[in-house]
Amino acid sequence: MCNNHTLGRQSDHPTHAPSTTVDRARLDEAFEALSNRRRRDVLYYLHQVNGEEVDVYDIADTMTAWEVDCRESVEPDHFRSLLVSLRHVHLPKLDDIGALSYDEQEGTVEQTESPILHDWVDLTAVEELR
Repeated sequence: MCNNHTLGRQSDHPTHAPSTTVDRARLDEAFEALSNRRRRDVLYYLHQVNGEEVDVYDIADTMTAWEVDCRESVEPDHFRSLLVSLRHVHLPKLDDIGALSYDEQEGTVEQTESPILHDWVDLTAVEELR
């Protein structure tokens, strides 16, 4: 049984109206990318360095420190595990959707222009990094 929601109907409320300016498939990709904490952290890091090209090791080093809260307690296995997940899972996924440019051969990453994704990263950063 269906409640009196707008499910399946167009609402008069602007937040429920279908958008003709947003590619829904791209929006789905953005939300899926942002659903993972490590992918958000990569994007936060790139935002902090103002989109400059960075080395994957620098990203892994910073994210390891974020994850363990202090560099003195970083275990080498944690860094290696994070580096492997960045190289083989998170960076290729973010590259595939155009959120960044990942050069696997050079081991470098650079932020790209992805307005939908970067707008959502700005919003999540406000909430998550308080």
